[in-house]
Amino acid sequence: MEYLKSERKQILYSILLGLAGGLVGIALFGLSGYMISLSFFDPPFFVIILIIAVIKLFGMMKGAFRYIERLLSHEATFKLIGRLRLNYFKSTISSEQNTHSVKFIQKLNQYFEQVENYYIRIIYPYIVAVLISLLLMVLAVYAGLGFAAMTAIIALILLFAIPKLFEGRMSGTLESRDQTDDALYARLYHYIHDYTNLWVTGKKESEKEKIAPGIRRIRENENRMATNESLMQFMAQGVQLSAIIMIIVMLYEQTPLWVPMIMLIALSYFDLAMPVMNPASQYRTVKAAVSELELDIAHTSIPDMPSEVSAIEVDHLDFRYPNASLDVLKDVSLTVKEGEKHVIIGSSGSGKTTLIDRIIDGDKAVTLYDESGRTVPGASIAQASVMPQQLDFYNASVMDNITMFGHIERNRTAVESDLELLEMAHYTPDTMIEFTGRLSGGEQKRLQFIRMLAENKSWWIMDEPTARLDDRLKQKIWDHILSRPTLIVSTHDLSRLESFDHIHYMEQGRIIESGTYEQLMQRHGPVYQAVQRFRDFL
Repeated sequence: MEYLKSERKQILYSILLGLAGGLVGIALFGLSGYMISLSFFDPPFFVIILIIAVIKLFGMMKGAFRYIERLLSHEATFKLIGRLRLNYFKSTISSEQNTHSVKFIQKLNQYFEQVENYYIRIIYPYIVAVLISLLLMVLAVYAGLGFAAMTAIIALILLFAIPKLFEGRMSGTLESRDQTDDALYARLYHYIHDYTNLWVTGKKESEKEKIAPGIRRIRENENRMATNESLMQFMAQGVQLSAIIMIIVMLYEQTPLWVPMIMLIALSYFDLAMPVMNPASQYRTVKAAVSELELDIAHTSIPDMPSEVSAIEVDHLDFRYPNASLDVLKDVSLTVKEGEKHVIIGSSGSGKTTLIDRIIDGDKAVTLYDESGRTVPGASIAQASVMPQQLDFYNASVMDNITMFGHIERNRTAVESDLELLEMAHYTPDTMIEFTGRLSGGEQKRLQFIRMLAENKSWWIMDEPTARLDDRLKQKIWDHILSRPTLIVSTHDLSRLESFDHIHYMEQGRIIESGTYEQLMQRHGPVYQAVQRFRDFL
């Protein structure tokens, strides 16, 4: 709970006001019960008026306490969430998470919703409920030790026993739901982004049928959650009914006039304690999400990179995104030497983009070799021009974006020539790019390609370089790409496979086939089948 340090004052005031509001609410119900008992003695009219006035006053006090308490508690919550968002944004800059992923954003929003619940629905109300329970135990001694013991037992059952009993069930159900969501997301991603291949190969319906079990499991998990919540409420209501019966039995013979007052006090306490049970039963899961946001990502030193890279070796690479339940890459190995052209193909969701990202960003399983054979594990390759899947451009001119504000040498005439070559003559070097979304996907690819031409580095690492381009532009781009000495390219475009020295086919995070074009065509394996499907589609 490190993130609560700056809101200690609001938290303390919220708890005190919540405690005062809860006690006033219980006193209000107690006075109502007392008035019912008092009516048996036919009291003077002004006494009844006085009690009614006090009850109304207590009602106003309860509302005022509740309003100020909510004001402070929500202020503290929104402050800490704002600070957490900022800190978490800073930490993700150096993390391995794909921050552009819809799944990442969805999970992040879910985490912050749980942070809000952690304080507003768990920590603060739970503390208030425990404090009120302790005060009621002390007051119950006046009615007898039996009442004090009964109050303690009821508080233990409602605030500790029932939430603890369901905590494991809730945690298991929520964990199962997250795993099912991850698996279904991966399958849906594969189905949507690989729809054309599935339609060409006639596998569309079979893949669609594989999605149905995931949806069914999600519904089952939701039903299980609802069942657990219903069982919890049923048990709590059973405790409530038992307590009311015990109150009647214990007071009926000796002090029957206390029954209405004690019963209404008990009902008021139940209204305060029962809403806390369900959030408290999810404490383990919510605390895990909060802890995830509190973690500081360690900033490790970047290894010294070799001046010239002679080879890149990926050795038994396994990778899983943070907070994910499935490995994206599984035991991936390949070696790319200077002067070789490698292409990575496979269906959508097979892990091609993640492999390219791990090579670009650096990974402990990725080793760079310099000309003398010295190894540098975990370093990112600075000698490569890269085209990742997610492209970003600055709020600046085309010229500044291509030259990275003068860090890349490229004169104005060369930029104009490149724009014309790639059929972007409607842009000039002075055209302002106000935001990345102004550019189409194809325009982003072409501007990044011009930037790579300007860098003129020996290694090119590219993810889907010809995506969203027409056939004429694809051929222009491929001609320039294949003129480079060293390439690592992932693509769905299989029209130029024969121009690469090595082909790697990925499926479900693994490289299942590698070799030259001639070797793979003779094997009649996955690459051969993919090429045949591609030709049939054309």
